[in-house]
Amino acid sequence: MRRRFLVAIVIAALVTVTYLVLQPSQWLVPITDWVYPLTSGSCSILAFFVVRRWGYRGKFALANLGFFLGVLLLFLGDAIWAVYETVLQVSVPYPSLADVFYLASYVPIAVGVLQFVGTFRSGLKRERSFIALGIGFLFIVLTSVLLIGPLMMSPGDLLTKVFDVIYPVLDTVLVVVALCVYFIFGGGEMARPWLWISIGLLLNAFADLLFSLGTLQGWYYSGHPVELVQLYGYIALGLGFYEQSEAQLC
Repeated sequence: MRRRFLVAIVIAALVTVTYLVLQPSQWLVPITDWVYPLTSGSCSILAFFVVRRWGYRGKFALANLGFFLGVLLLFLGDAIWAVYETVLQVSVPYPSLADVFYLASYVPIAVGVLQFVGTFRSGLKRERSFIALGIGFLFIVLTSVLLIGPLMMSPGDLLTKVFDVIYPVLDTVLVVVALCVYFIFGGGEMARPWLWISIGLLLNAFADLLFSLGTLQGWYYSGHPVELVQLYGYIALGLGFYEQSEAQLC
């Protein structure tokens, strides 16, 4: 087993144990709140290493820079969330300033993924593109059944409903495009990092869906074990960036 995978497994295990041991505890919120920016911050550093290795100019510079900026914005959103609860010691409003950074992160990430697709679109076989679109369609159906329908019948304000829906929808778009890139590279060296990136985006999509569902139904709280899904997503993205920095073509 490669050392990088062993490190990822150890980190995932430590994060899982931290969440489970602290349920419930007075240390649950202050510790888990900072686990988030620590994980996403580490992920953004790995994304920066990709940019630094392959340069700021060239065919894929915009793609690599887009991923770095996107994950950096996620880190800033996570840090703001932690500041709300641990420094200001107030409940995080929803939507909040953190959501501004979370939503902004979709733009550079989408630019990065779309550049890869645009460059190698001739290598994407039709049947594989249908698989990616099928996965996206299933996720949209899942979102509609579990979230959009109940949202329309809930008494919440319109802005909150919009945010609850927009996250899973944007996540679905990123997952579909990322899977297209993975299928383009097939089983080659560049397929490995995109497999992890696709898994990371998919886990983040499920995490956003669960967060919206938990907020709607009232069972989500800061430090809930469901947050592990997104943390696993960050770890998968980090693995993808690490693999990407070692690939011969980027």
